[in-house]
Amino acid sequence: MQLFLMISLLIVALLLVGVILIQQGKGAEMGASFGSGASNTVFGAPGAGNFLTKSTTILAIIFFALALAIGYVNSNKSIEESSLLDDAAQTSETTQEGAQAAPTEIPSEASETISTEIPTEVEQQAEAIAESIDQAAEQAKDATVDAVEQAADATQDVINDAAATVEEKVEEIKDATDDNQ
Repeated sequence: MQLFLMISLLIVALLLVGVILIQQGKGAEMGASFGSGASNTVFGAPGAGNFLTKSTTILAIIFFALALAIGYVNSNKSIEESSLLDDAAQTSETTQEGAQAAPTEIPSEASETISTEIPTEVEQQAEAIAESIDQAAEQAKDATVDAVEQAADATQDVINDAAATVEEKVEEIKDATDDNQ
C-alpha cells in the first residue's frame, strides 16, 4: 500500500512539474498589452481558466491528498509495529521461562586462543600505530623548528637592511644640513 502511494506521489509530482513548466507566464501578456494590440488588459480578469490551469489545480489536490495518505499510513504503521514488538517481547519472556539456560562458559582451548592471540595482534597493531604517530610528530616538530629558524633569519635580515637604510638616510640628512649651513 505504502509503495503504491509513494509511486503515485512521484508520478503526480512529475506531472505537476511538467504542467507548470509548459504554461505561459502572465508577465508575457502584460508586455503585450502595452501597444501590441492585445485584447487582455494588464490587471483585468483572465476569464475562465484554460486546460493547463485546471490540470494544475487537479494535480495539486491529488498531490496533497497522496501526501496526507502516506502520512496517515506511516503513523498507523508505527503504532502497529510497536504493538507487534510488545507481543514479541511477551512471547520471548514466556519461552525463556520454559527453556533451560544455555551454558555461558567458554571452553578452555578457545579461551586460551582468545586471551593470547587476539590481544597480541591488537597490541602489535597499536604499537605500530603509536610508532608511526611518534615519527609523524617528530617530523612535524623538526619542520616547525626549521620554519621558525628560517623566519627568524629572514626577520633579522630585514631588520639589518632597515637599519642600514636608516643610517644612510641619517648620513644624507646630516650632509644636507651641513651643506645648508
